[in-house]
Amino acid sequence: MLVGLNARLLTDPSLRGWNRYTINLAAALADLGVKLILYTDRPVHESHLARLRPGFFEERVAGEIPYFVWEQRWAPRQCGLDQIDVFHCPFHFGLPWSNACPQVLTLHDAIDVAFKPRTLSRGEFWSRGAIQTRLHFWIARNRADRVATVSEHAKLDLCRYLGVSSERIVVTPEAADPLFHRPVEALDRERARTTHTLDRPYFFYVGGWEERKNLPFLLQAFAAAELPGVELVFGGGKATEREALVAQARELGIDDRLRLLGWIDERDLPAIYAGALAFVYPSVYEGFGLQLCEAMAVGVATIASRATSLPEVLGSGGATFGLEDPAELGGLLKKIAHDESFRSDLACRAKTRSADFTWKKTAEKTLEIYEELVRTRGKRRR
Repeated sequence: MLVGLNARLLTDPSLRGWNRYTINLAAALADLGVKLILYTDRPVHESHLARLRPGFFEERVAGEIPYFVWEQRWAPRQCGLDQIDVFHCPFHFGLPWSNACPQVLTLHDAIDVAFKPRTLSRGEFWSRGAIQTRLHFWIARNRADRVATVSEHAKLDLCRYLGVSSERIVVTPEAADPLFHRPVEALDRERARTTHTLDRPYFFYVGGWEERKNLPFLLQAFAAAELPGVELVFGGGKATEREALVAQARELGIDDRLRLLGWIDERDLPAIYAGALAFVYPSVYEGFGLQLCEAMAVGVATIASRATSLPEVLGSGGATFGLEDPAELGGLLKKIAHDESFRSDLACRAKTRSADFTWKKTAEKTLEIYEELVRTRGKRRR
C-alpha cells in the first residue's frame, strides 16, 4: 500500500492538535508496513522524521509556490507520478478538486460552527482571505471519498452542521502518545515536583484556557470543595488569559492555591499527570478530548464533564459530572481527596480503559479505509 500524506503542517516542530495526530498516525501506519510519501512545500522537521520507521517513507518537497497551486496542481500531479494508492489529508483542508487516486480527509470536529461560531462583519466575511479559507475547506469536504473523524459525537456534528453524509464518515479514535504509556519512574516524579514546585497534593488540568474549556466552573467547584492544603494546577493556556483566572481565584479566596504552570515540557507531563490526585476535564465542547487518553494511559484518577464527546471517550475509565451546578464537581473533588480507596479505584479503571486507545488501533482502522477504497476503485475499473 502506497499512501500519499499531506504533510505541510509537519514543517513546524510543535506537537499540538493536528500535528500530534498526523505524526502519530504516520508513525503507526509505517509500523504496519504502509509506505508513506510525505507531500509538502518545505522540508518536514527532522524531529517528526525521526519518529518514522526507516525505509517506509519518502519526502516530496515542492519548494516555494503559491499554496493554491501546490494544493490543486502540484499535489495531484505528484500523486499521479508516484502512482499513489490513496491520498490522505489529516487536517480539515488540503485536498485537490481532482486526483487520480481515492482521497481521505480527517475532520476532527465541527467546532467552528457547533460551538458559538464567531460572527464576522460583512467586510470580514467577504474578504479575500475568508473566501479562500471557505473554498479550501469546502473542496476538501466535498472531494473526499471518505472522511475519518475521532468520535461518534464528532460524526453526528459533521452530519448536522457541515452536511457530510454519514455513509462517508468512519470513526477512528485518537490515542495518547506512546510516552504516556511508559511507567513513570520515581526520578521522573521527583524532577517534575522539583521543577514546578509541586509540594502539596493537587488536582490537575492541562490544555487550552479559552471559553469552551470552562475553567471558571472548575475554579468555583474547587472553592466549593473546601480543601485546605490542596492545590489546583493548570498547565497550558496563554499568558493573556492568566489575569482573568487569577482575578476569579482571588474573588473565590483560593488564589493562594491556584498554580498556573503555562507550557509544560513533554518529558515532565506524564509525571505531573501521575502525581495528581486526579485529572479534571470540565470542557463544554470537545470533538474527542485527547487529554483523557493521556491521563488514563498514565493511570491517574480521571473525571470529565458529561458534555459532547467526553463521556464517550472516558467510558468506564472514570467518573463524570454535570455542568449545571459546580457543587456536584465540588463533592466529587472532595471525595477523591479524602477517600483513597475511591481514588485508587478510579485510577485502576482509567488504566484499564486506556488499552482501548492506541495508535496501532487507529492506524489499523485507517488502513481499513484505504483498503476499502482501493478495492472499490479496482471494481469500478473492471
